[in-house]
Amino acid sequence: MTDGERESSAPVSIPAWNTLRRPLALILAVVVVTVAAWAAVANYVVVARDPRAPVDAYLGHLENGSSRQVLAPLLVGGGQNLAQLLPNRVYRAAADRPVGHDVVGTMVQGRHAVVSVDVHLGGGSTVRRTYTVEQVSAWGPFNDAWRLLTRDDTSVEVRMPGPLDALAVNGEKVRPDAGHVTSPDSSRPHARAWRFEALPGRYDVALPGDSYLLTKEHATAAISLTDPRPAVTEELTVAPSPRMWQSVETEVQRTLGACERDLQFDAASCPVPRELERATSSASGTASASPDEGGLPGGVSNVRWEVTSRPSLLLQPDAEAPLAFHAARFRATQAKVTWLENGRQRSGTVRFGIDVSARSTGEELTTEVRLRSALTDAEK
Repeated sequence: MTDGERESSAPVSIPAWNTLRRPLALILAVVVVTVAAWAAVANYVVVARDPRAPVDAYLGHLENGSSRQVLAPLLVGGGQNLAQLLPNRVYRAAADRPVGHDVVGTMVQGRHAVVSVDVHLGGGSTVRRTYTVEQVSAWGPFNDAWRLLTRDDTSVEVRMPGPLDALAVNGEKVRPDAGHVTSPDSSRPHARAWRFEALPGRYDVALPGDSYLLTKEHATAAISLTDPRPAVTEELTVAPSPRMWQSVETEVQRTLGACERDLQFDAASCPVPRELERATSSASGTASASPDEGGLPGGVSNVRWEVTSRPSLLLQPDAEAPLAFHAARFRATQAKVTWLENGRQRSGTVRFGIDVSARSTGEELTTEVRLRSALTDAEK
């Protein structure tokens, strides 16, 4: 066996625990001291040691439109009493909200202090506001901190004629959370009320620009910095938006076009002149009327149907359903109809009404169109 082989086969010597204990203890002590020093420095830099610091931070969030940061401390306990929280962009768009401040005085009484501030609002005015802070004790090397006791938050309740998919608050699209929507009036089962958490400023509530509905007048709410109280808006009054008019008009044209383009004319869906109607009625239930021929009697074919005059579409609100509308019945539509009857060319005109019903929750639209042979007194 060579000398190298003897050395490689020699047993490895492991240091005794007593030998390692002291270096490990020193390393651990250095780590502990380093972490404590960094924590102390961080505590010194971050913690609000001055009574004015939490007020400055709070008003700074208001001025930056950071509503989430303002309300975050209220969520620590679960936020059970809070209304729906809106994105920061909604609050940034609020009119007359705080845009700057100057601390004018601090009065310390033991572990409490009162900080007086002049707050400058976006509308150009300045209001004096006082905030109470308290000192929170810290252990060990850490500094005691000051904490703001109250915040200027409250709620805005928006009254709606029915369940709406989305609203525009300060021009920003917001979807009401079902957990914050209630039915405030048992005598009006369709009505709804939606609550959102608000900070000082003025709020404008309407419907989004892409909605099938629009508001006749915007609802507004103002939250005062000096006396923030819950606000309730006037109920939104809705009407058909240009998008609804266009969609309903398209559906009406589609229904009329089905009668004009049908290669297999359907007398049950499309009004016809009395002469053709009598022939159709007399043939119903007989072998001469085939379902495959749209209910036309034997000998009748080549029906051509064309609208010659039609009143403008006018949608009116439904008296029973606030988010529903129907077409006003003020003038009849007229169509020219030609057909072959036993080889002879026949023609006639027919006057009829167009029944339209449209229902929308803002983002969804349901439209029904029916051509009606019986005329109302206004249509005759």
